[in-house]
Amino acid sequence: MTERDDFDKIVEGLELDLSFADEPVEPVEEPEPAWNPRTDDDLDAEEAEEPFYRKVEPTTLIPRRRGVLLAWVGVLGAPLSLVVATLSGVFLDRSIIAAASLIFVGAAIYLILQLPEHGPSRKDWPDDGAVL
Repeated sequence: MTERDDFDKIVEGLELDLSFADEPVEPVEEPEPAWNPRTDDDLDAEEAEEPFYRKVEPTTLIPRRRGVLLAWVGVLGAPLSLVVATLSGVFLDRSIIAAASLIFVGAAIYLILQLPEHGPSRKDWPDDGAVL
């Protein structure tokens, strides 16, 4: 017999289930659920609950405010113009690259500041922000 190492000392106290898959398994009987008929009070309580979701009217794809539209043009147009200039082989001056970068950053900050604020002043607060 070989020497007993630390692993054998740890495992000797464990009660291991060494049953194999070939052995038949006894089926477990599940108790039948108690049947409770629904009453009119239950139906009234369900109807009185608030609906699961709130219907929100779809918004237009193009923003109505001129500032938001210009900000989107800056966020999308500045990097796109730099990519087009690079792909066409035009070398731009540093001032043009810096201006495009500043336009992108300024437009992104403006759009972030225009996001609606959800807080205690709104009737649906606290809200997780999901809109269908």
